[in-house]
Amino acid sequence: MKKLLFLFFLLPSLLAGAQTITYDTIKVSPDDERNIYLHRRGKIKTVANEPSRREGSSTAGRQSAAFDKSKLRFGANLGLSLSRNYTNLGFGPQTGYQFNKYFMAGAGIKYYYTRARTYDYEIKNNLLGANLFGYFYPVNFIAAFVQPELNYIWSELTRRTTGETITDRGLVPSLVVGGGFRLGRSHITLNYDLMQHTNSPHPDGFYLGVSAFF
Repeated sequence: MKKLLFLFFLLPSLLAGAQTITYDTIKVSPDDERNIYLHRRGKIKTVANEPSRREGSSTAGRQSAAFDKSKLRFGANLGLSLSRNYTNLGFGPQTGYQFNKYFMAGAGIKYYYTRARTYDYEIKNNLLGANLFGYFYPVNFIAAFVQPELNYIWSELTRRTTGETITDRGLVPSLVVGGGFRLGRSHITLNYDLMQHTNSPHPDGFYLGVSAFF
């Protein structure tokens, strides 16, 4: 009888102790699915890999935004003047890039041909050149302009009465600056060649310049 009473009082204590047993206290294999540390390591690895994926996606976004074809601008300098004693033909494609709303820059090439005749002489000029250019817009409708360029010019002067011919050729640098108005993607500026070279293709003093980009 005493043994039964002893077991009756001991049984609740054993049951309470059994409820505190968890998988933490059970020794299992490291690869056993019941090993909670196995799941924790998996979560840590997943979290560790997330920054690299985010970094890769942000890098790709920066690379795709480095060059935007929609910001390319194309224009041309055209010259055409014909008369009995004067001919002027010119073509100069220009390519620019609109970096932001304040600045556009680019480069171009050009070829000009001029022929003029007087009673005594006939003059023929050929020009092949390359240039850089930049437009700065302090406000939306105002434009400041700069264009350094290097031109190769070869000329031929013929005396009509005797047929005597004099030729001249060489490099001619120019540095054109200007300012004026911006109308959409067109510009009307008052320009000046700072170099003022003797054989410069630009007029002496100030002159009006018109350009358009599309």
